[in-house]
Amino acid sequence: MVETLTLILMMLFALLAIQATLIRIAVIYLAAFSVLTAFLYLQLAAPELALAEAAIGSGLVTLLYLASLKRNKVYTIAVLAEGHRYRTTDAYIRYVEGLRAVREIRQFFERRELEPQIIFSEKTLEEALAYPAFDLVIREEADRLTAHGSADSFVLEELEMLFQIHGTMQGVEIVRHGDVPVQEGGL
Repeated sequence: MVETLTLILMMLFALLAIQATLIRIAVIYLAAFSVLTAFLYLQLAAPELALAEAAIGSGLVTLLYLASLKRNKVYTIAVLAEGHRYRTTDAYIRYVEGLRAVREIRQFFERRELEPQIIFSEKTLEEALAYPAFDLVIREEADRLTAHGSADSFVLEELEMLFQIHGTMQGVEIVRHGDVPVQEGGL
């Protein structure tokens, strides 16, 4: 019975790893798969294999994957609540994350294996553009979203082409900015 449950859980974590959209999450699922494999070896009276699987499979290999993924670029997207009546409430966050353009931006980065990190900020546009941790700044305006970024960023060009191809360009404006002076400060 325990072995059957362990095998079912192993299949579940294998499927989750295959279906994961973010690589880091897939690595975590594979680590859980390895731990379950080590547990199965214990159930089958193979403690040496269980120790090896736990140490190498779920320990060392997971650390190596995560260390190599650390080199993977996290793309920080600031969504400004500037002037919005809801500010950064849960309702506003759900509203923005439900916008088609924001979903397309998230999928755009995930397809390129860049990890999109969306941050909701109450900074003004000028403060957000000067803040060096933000790679892309999105601001909701009356009838559209404006995506602000560096003039020499290839990402803005690709995003603009994506919106044109998908026919959603009318609801999005791409604004390119020159070199912005770096300002010290936090979120």
